Amino acid sequence: MKITRHRDKILAALQEWFRIHKQAPTLEELCTELGMQPRQKATLQRWLQTMRGIDVDWEDNVARSLRLLNSAPDIEPELQISATETLRYLATGLTEWETREPEHRAYIPKALRVGMSRMYLTSLLSGEEQAPSNLPEFFNWAKKPVKDWQPAAEIKHLSSEVTLIEDGLVSDFALQWQVTGADVEMQVQEKVLQDVLQYCRANQLEEAYRALRKLIIERPVLPYAEYRSLLSSSQLRPLRDFLLQLYVDLVDLTSDHTYHFCPRCKYVMRRRRDGTYNCRNMTCEQLSAKLRLPPQPSIPKHEAEGWKVLTPGVHRYGTLPGLWEIQLAQALTKLGVRVTLWPEIDEFDLLVEFSRKVRWAIDVKDWSYLDEERLRKVEYRFDTTETFVVFPDERNDLLRIEVERQRLEPELSGVRLKLVSEIISQAKKILEKKNHA
Repeated sequence: MKITRHRDKILAALQEWFRIHKQAPTLEELCTELGMQPRQKATLQRWLQTMRGIDVDWEDNVARSLRLLNSAPDIEPELQISATETLRYLATGLTEWETREPEHRAYIPKALRVGMSRMYLTSLLSGEEQAPSNLPEFFNWAKKPVKDWQPAAEIKHLSSEVTLIEDGLVSDFALQWQVTGADVEMQVQEKVLQDVLQYCRANQLEEAYRALRKLIIERPVLPYAEYRSLLSSSQLRPLRDFLLQLYVDLVDLTSDHTYHFCPRCKYVMRRRRDGTYNCRNMTCEQLSAKLRLPPQPSIPKHEAEGWKVLTPGVHRYGTLPGLWEIQLAQALTKLGVRVTLWPEIDEFDLLVEFSRKVRWAIDVKDWSYLDEERLRKVEYRFDTTETFVVFPDERNDLLRIEVERQRLEPELSGVRLKLVSEIISQAKKILEKKNHA
């Protein structure tokens, strides 16, 4: 049967619809999702007919009965099931589940269902252990070290401390391991940041891109008046449509009598059952306590209606990693070094220039797991004298950079691995040598 060229677009729209809604869309609603006019529903119906029985199906003359048929990918029993792929499905599904409203959490996300199915099949094939068969069992399993799961032995450099759930929240390890490619629908909020990047590159909007990146890192929450001013500012006006997607009304994101904000990332905190508040990110919690950061001013509910806040996805994928990038840029700038953030529209994170002859390209990675595959994708910059991948010192207990780089660097085509403290120390030595020359 012929599959129309519109198939992928229709499937993506339906996947996104069912991620949010319980009921199926009407033809008119699906037209709207696809950017079509309601009068084109006859055309859409013809397209759907070519997909019926393959990707979708419905009950004739029954409203809102359209459903997707695609299920978990078939796995041949005789083939070995990759533990890495299984963990990626679990991490993606768990993250999606956490972002859902409580009333929608009874429905298991597709990625989580696929991951649990793969775990179950792995246990059947090995005959050695029982996999979680329901959500409560899975959540109990997810609190334990991933390394305790026997199939995870195939994964190199996996710390014995990492879990999928940490202190009741999705762990940094799980966030890092999310699948955002063709296997599972891409997180919508994360995709907005990729759309911004592609748009800015296509239109050579380097300064606008840099301004937006700094905005979402430094101002995850801001008054409505300031938000309106930014929309019309000359620097950000080219990205106005994206700003409208990045920020939502604070009261629409969460409901509370008083809104509290993280001392480190300044994002709205979550209220625990005992009435206390915590950041959505465990690293923020740990650093706020370690550095004794003072609390941010809270906002009462009647004032919160006049505030805007980043969507959780933009905070997670834009604000949090950006904090380390800006922190390193500021530390190097204070030393007297010229630093450019996200040069060439985010080809890498920091361009550090000591002179015309001494220039560093730096990518900052806040990882809870040393991913060799992703490291190999970092390209050595031949227009600089050094290319570094730099990790926060706070991650070193897990990553063991001083040990692992001795083995990894020979395979990275000149890219070197450093901690933030090492980069700053090396910069000081270059400046001292330059000043005494």
